[in-house]
Amino acid sequence: MLESKEELTRERIDALRVELKPKELGLQIVHLNFVVGASFLLALFYFLSRNIAGNNAPVPLLFLIVAAFTVVPSFIVPVLVRSMRPSPDERTASQLATAYQVSHIIGCAMLETGIIFSAFAFLFNLVKEVPQWFIFVPVFLILVLLLRFPLPGKLTDWVIEQLESRRP
Repeated sequence: MLESKEELTRERIDALRVELKPKELGLQIVHLNFVVGASFLLALFYFLSRNIAGNNAPVPLLFLIVAAFTVVPSFIVPVLVRSMRPSPDERTASQLATAYQVSHIIGCAMLETGIIFSAFAFLFNLVKEVPQWFIFVPVFLILVLLLRFPLPGKLTDWVIEQLESRRP
């Protein structure tokens, strides 16, 4: 891995891409696990639910509010985690990659919390009826989670950007 004071050359960047490929693949697998797990639970809770009503049923506000409030922090908290100490000037490429992985997983976990909590609305007895359209709330959150999928090269590009930003 690159040390903090080494210069980035084309060869070193190519070597870094090869080194970080397993971390990218691992992050993609974890992300897919979040998507599949949340989707499975939503499908299970929806089909096991006996309290689906017409579209004129009252909206379960608690579940809607919690689901909505997880979206914005799931984008903000990962940025804060990535910028935590030690500063990017003092971290190696491996430490930067780990910071990116951890922050991405935290963001996905926060979003998955909203998905699962809104899916629970279909099972809880304290909600007497859930409108049919409410299924779109967790489905929308699953789509947001899918859109955050770590594309190949995204982690490596971020690490390279961080390493290049500290050059004199």
